[in-house]
Amino acid sequence: MLRRFIPAAVAAISLAGLAFTSPASAATLGWSNHYGCASGDFCVYSTYVISAETKVGIGRGEDWGDGKLSSWNKSPYKGVYSFFNNGRPGEGGEDHVVVTYAYSHDSTPHTMCVHYAEDNDLAIGHELTDSGVAATVLKIDWVPASTCGG
Repeated sequence: MLRRFIPAAVAAISLAGLAFTSPASAATLGWSNHYGCASGDFCVYSTYVISAETKVGIGRGEDWGDGKLSSWNKSPYKGVYSFFNNGRPGEGGEDHVVVTYAYSHDSTPHTMCVHYAEDNDLAIGHELTDSGVAATVLKIDWVPASTCGG
């Protein structure tokens, strides 16, 4: 009986210790880096299933391109299927991303607002292109939630 009690007691004490872990130690575990996308970044991926291996990163606050098809050949972000916004609300409130993309050099550009991933709901920060075809990103704008109707 004692042999069963001791391991159970040790496990219970270990779990109790985790409950009192400080937020600083949680941050050192890298929890803010999701799917290879660092906290504060907006990332694009070459597949619908996002992971560090399929990421093409875009840094926080970077607006690239003019949002027109003339950006097609200039864009380094081709073959994109997924977006992930790991941004955080900042002083200016710019925590959402409006991304403009097109499926070919002569197609109509599409625009999508990507909400930032929340700690309790990472999926809210993940969006897919609205087609089964790879897209090219033409423009990325960081905007406040009110711009996206949020």
